Amino acid sequence: MEILKIFGRKWILLTILVALSMVLFVWLGFWQLDRLDQKRTYNATMAERWHQIPFDLNAVLLPQNLDDLEFRRIQAEGYFDYANQIILKSQIYYDAPGIALVTPFVFAEGRAILVARGWVPADQTSPQSLAQMVEPSGAPVIGLIKPSQAPPNGQPSTPPDTPQAEWFRIDIPAIQAQMPYALEPAWIQQLPETGRPIDKLPIREEPMALNEGNHMSYAVQWFSFALIAGFGYIMLVRYRERLALRPQPDEAAVAGAAEQSSVGQRLSPES
Repeated sequence: MEILKIFGRKWILLTILVALSMVLFVWLGFWQLDRLDQKRTYNATMAERWHQIPFDLNAVLLPQNLDDLEFRRIQAEGYFDYANQIILKSQIYYDAPGIALVTPFVFAEGRAILVARGWVPADQTSPQSLAQMVEPSGAPVIGLIKPSQAPPNGQPSTPPDTPQAEWFRIDIPAIQAQMPYALEPAWIQQLPETGRPIDKLPIREEPMALNEGNHMSYAVQWFSFALIAGFGYIMLVRYRERLALRPQPDEAAVAGAAEQSSVGQRLSPES
């Protein structure tokens, strides 16, 4: 059988290479399926947390490890301190430049937490415009807890010499130096309240939708590559072997025919 020729001396090295490639493709396919299973487990956990009763920040202190609060809503009651509000510079929203408003929310015993209230386009950042962007008095804050944003490259948080109104990240240890109260070691990304217009400033977004990503399509691709490599290789060997079995024209006969043709052309009347 022609298929068995892939194990012959002529093809064995290439056969081993193709076989190893197929094994790699199949492994990558199962790896993507494993990633898909992990993603589904993660999504199920996050969906369960999302539907839990919001974590009451007035009644319970934040734990040291925030992993168990990921994707769980946080609730706090108190008031916004707009006098100590800061802005985050260079914030891009759908390719549009702007800023993010970050306002301390004072809620109990002199404690406060920074709340990222949303995005504001660059043409609406005048002090007069920002002064109009206040929250309803007495309304609780509901959002998602986020860890402090440390400086890049592992540098330590360094408070500025003077209070700063503009920052590039929510670096809580650095910001703490200019606040008159103790800040929680994390901050809240405020969620849009029910019925809030999508274009109301500051603009807030719903949390990222849970999805399974492209792991299944990637798995199908890798399995397809394995099949294509195996089938294509067999077809190649089959074609080359059949081509090798075809009778080859006699070189002497071909040369003689060419010479006779040349002589005939020289002796033709037209020449």
